[in-house]
Amino acid sequence: MKAFGLLFLITGLTASVVSGVEPRRANVSYPIEKYTFSYVSNERPIGKSIFTSDIYFSQSYFEHSAYEYDPHLATTSLCLSISTYTDYPPFTEQWYLSQPKYIEEVLETIGFNSFVTNDDYKQTARFDSLGLAAAKKEFSDYTVIAVAPRSGGYYSEWANNMHLGDGSKSDYMHEGWYNASIKAINFIKNYIETNQVSGHIKLWLTGFSRGGAVINITAGLLDSYLDKGEKVFDNVQLYKDDIYTYTFEAPQGANVNSKTIKLPKDALYGNIFNIINPNDVVTKVGMSEYGFTRFGVDKYITTKFFDPSNYESNRRVFKALFDIVNQTDEVKYTADNFGMYGLKIEDFLKMITIVPAIIDVFEGDFGDLKDNTKANYDSNIATTLFLEELTSNLGSRNDFVKKYQSPLEELMLVMKDEKISSMPSTPLLIVKMLGAAILSSSIIGNFKDFDKCIQQFAGPHASAIKNCVNALLGPLCSAYWERPNELISIFIHMGDIFQNHYAETALAHMQAQDSYYIDNYNSSHSDQISVVPLRNNADFGRMHFFGFNDLGLRLDNKKGKRVVNVEGHILGKSDIEDCEQGFAVGYYSYATEEKMELFMPINRKYNISMKSYSKKPRHRCEYWAYYQFISLDNRGKKKIELDHKKDTAYFNSDRFKRDVTIMV
Repeated sequence: MKAFGLLFLITGLTASVVSGVEPRRANVSYPIEKYTFSYVSNERPIGKSIFTSDIYFSQSYFEHSAYEYDPHLATTSLCLSISTYTDYPPFTEQWYLSQPKYIEEVLETIGFNSFVTNDDYKQTARFDSLGLAAAKKEFSDYTVIAVAPRSGGYYSEWANNMHLGDGSKSDYMHEGWYNASIKAINFIKNYIETNQVSGHIKLWLTGFSRGGAVINITAGLLDSYLDKGEKVFDNVQLYKDDIYTYTFEAPQGANVNSKTIKLPKDALYGNIFNIINPNDVVTKVGMSEYGFTRFGVDKYITTKFFDPSNYESNRRVFKALFDIVNQTDEVKYTADNFGMYGLKIEDFLKMITIVPAIIDVFEGDFGDLKDNTKANYDSNIATTLFLEELTSNLGSRNDFVKKYQSPLEELMLVMKDEKISSMPSTPLLIVKMLGAAILSSSIIGNFKDFDKCIQQFAGPHASAIKNCVNALLGPLCSAYWERPNELISIFIHMGDIFQNHYAETALAHMQAQDSYYIDNYNSSHSDQISVVPLRNNADFGRMHFFGFNDLGLRLDNKKGKRVVNVEGHILGKSDIEDCEQGFAVGYYSYATEEKMELFMPINRKYNISMKSYSKKPRHRCEYWAYYQFISLDNRGKKKIELDHKKDTAYFNSDRFKRDVTIMV
């Protein structure tokens, strides 16, 4: 593949001040070259799985500090990551040997040489294997070494995602990915020695999904080694300023409880950029409740919840590029279709005959089952709440390892078995079957014909599926009763939620924040689009309100007032009257209790004026508020600072008004 276009970029970035890093060079003009590359879509059926897309490359990517985010290098990094995907079977020896061909082609296209893969990339995937590829490109006074793990189509490697470990062998980090990162560092070391690389080097590290989790820890460890003055590689000079790391849809493998390194969100790791779709459930494991997070800076794709004022323009640009990336009208973008639902008891009665009938329920029309008491919930909020509840029922990290790790690893091996997972819809079908069985058991207490159905479908894998169900049934049912509509909605929208993790979705989002692709689109289309930058923060604040009969809540910010009004009743359930965009509210009525949860993006400051009263004498109203997913303490959370001493206040009079300022 030859270059067919030439653009120019004048670098003009200001150097980051990071202790112990090499000073950056003076500004120089470098050409931007445009190519095409091929990659495999593991979400497409056989025969329609090979796609092509544009890719841009320039030396300018590596002429600024790695601590400065580069949207162009970010998109090119994703292109490199998804070129590591393996194709569909026949799973012959020759098939395995040919799988690195796509990443080899793209690296050679952009001028890299001395391409190498490890043995894991060219043989049957195992539980603990890790396919790795590397190549180098020499410039006048330094050498860039590109390293990417296999990030898609890795089959049995996927089960390793469940191997959290108790932390004793991995400094509390995710044990499966920690072991893989050590393998990646040794691979780089061997590459440098074998290819006799010397002098000043720069590392370009990138990965998607599991590959992103491994690269995230790899870069975090390298930063830590260099920060301590340790010699990592022989015969070369490597600085923290020269470790360019971009991960995509990476799960959480770093841990705030690690003893030998700085906290994962320390400025030391500011050369690691993780591009995350908040609605992608994969990015939420390992669970934050166990202290898991990511090294470095998380940058987020815009959602309606976090940026309602720019959401529509964002999606217009994204969808224009999504149609080009997909190269077909067969695939429609549905990831934003999430809505909250609840099932009536008569619908559950349909579930007691046989599991396939349960699946039919999840394929039906749910228009009359919408849960309007969860205003503005998206899949990010729903999956976060359910995973939080599930984790609390699973117990501690040690409890997870002892009781659930092995059954989950078995299930993942089944779902990623070569014969099963080569059929794209099968893993989703297994998930739906499991979910339907769990829901029916929760409501009816009956697994009628479940064993027969699993045996017929999964054959020799039936025992693994049943073992996982038996192990997880108790915690899942308990979580269901606390978060019933969240779980129901997750299963109804499972396909939509998974689409947030597709490579094509991520690629269109990345192109939407890259002026090279925007300019190219505008040159040949009449409907002009503009760059959509990523968010720097997609954490949300959260407030709970219990025991109220009437509640009015007003949130003030620079753009005006945002209001939630709840119409109270002396008896029965209160109603949500109004909920403007910019935050989400969930309302619950548990017989004698009332509860409301309010979620708001923490990218701006709020002055919350809360009025709460009871129509019953001496009725107590309680509220509290806290951040989630700010990994600054040993629990991975940081509380919101309120303007009073405690996070909880009690109101025993029949009317009370108080202003609360949340400091972000």
